[in-house]
Amino acid sequence: MAQTWPVTRNKKLALKAIDAIGPALMPLLERLWPPRNDSSEAVRRILVIEPWLIGDVVLATPVLQALRERYPDAHISLLAKAHAEELLRNSGLVDDVIIADLPWTATTGKYRPSRYHRGAIAGLVSRLREARFDLTIDCRMDIRSNLVTFATGAPRRIGYAFGGGSYLLTDAVVATPDDHHKVRDWLALLRPLVEGNVANDITESLARRFKPRLSVTLDERAQAAARLRSLGFLEGDLIVGIHPGASQPRRRWPLEDFAWVAEALGDRYSSKALVFLDPDGYGEAMRLPGARFLRTSLRELMAAMTQCDLLLCNDSGPMHVADALGVPLVGIFTTGNPAWHRPFGDDQITVGQGTGHDVISYPTRDDVLRAAEERLALSGSLTAKSGRPVEHVTR
Repeated sequence: MAQTWPVTRNKKLALKAIDAIGPALMPLLERLWPPRNDSSEAVRRILVIEPWLIGDVVLATPVLQALRERYPDAHISLLAKAHAEELLRNSGLVDDVIIADLPWTATTGKYRPSRYHRGAIAGLVSRLREARFDLTIDCRMDIRSNLVTFATGAPRRIGYAFGGGSYLLTDAVVATPDDHHKVRDWLALLRPLVEGNVANDITESLARRFKPRLSVTLDERAQAAARLRSLGFLEGDLIVGIHPGASQPRRRWPLEDFAWVAEALGDRYSSKALVFLDPDGYGEAMRLPGARFLRTSLRELMAAMTQCDLLLCNDSGPMHVADALGVPLVGIFTTGNPAWHRPFGDDQITVGQGTGHDVISYPTRDDVLRAAEERLALSGSLTAKSGRPVEHVTR
């Protein structure tokens, strides 16, 4: 089970207390939001819920692919923040995105009463009920998400028997082991939809077939290439992208360390650095002679990443975006756990052992440099563009 929130003793006790009284409230909830009793086995409308950050949406794309294959004629909706519409544009994975900024998904002030606007929440529930979903799938392991799925009235609601409120689901899946990646957590939710013994092996089978995937059009790629030319990049340049930001400051490897690795790669292989700035400008203070700096929209960021031979980045949304686009990358973990949230694509490399939710530990510059050289070698970019063999890979 990939832990998306710290599992503490106090939280366990609080959830246990809520679950003790929750079933007694079911008659009231059923009167407020009556579930539909649909005897038909047809799945015509599916709702997937992932209302959190950019990386979270990317990690849900394998289950969207699997659902699209299993139910090719179904209408698939995603309940998510506005960034999901940009991320999934042209992917064909969903038919629509229901945009919602649920108050408990805020980065700050999530428990402030003013964020819980009754009219907005009632309007969202009304819209979800009117859609008449046949199936909902939610991987948040959160009683609040389970309440949202119950409120839809869908006759089948799949989620995890962890995080409270499993009585709100029709199919409560037992949580997977603590070393499971988030992608596997998503795919394991398809077990109730599969009959027979094959259900026991479906997670690994699907994980081999479905990786995080996003799409960038040829026109978007062409525009990105033109923009890089305007910055002085030439055809055949070995381009090392750097995205030093992350939604949480504790996930940010120091700017001077990113610069040191980029300079070392430039000295050894004549690579050129492209630094991607956060919307708030984080990264512009990096001192890296000869580097080009770029601030873009999300779609422009996606397209520009496809022009890079390597991306160096923190454990962040852009890491998962690059992975889903097939961009070679090195993901740096200063905290968190790579077993849960590493890039899922083949040959991608992470540095940092993972320290849980609260402890910070910085990988060394040499470790990141070796990983960068190894990843460039795996993709063939070093010999193809620099014309030089790899002499420094010792991992």
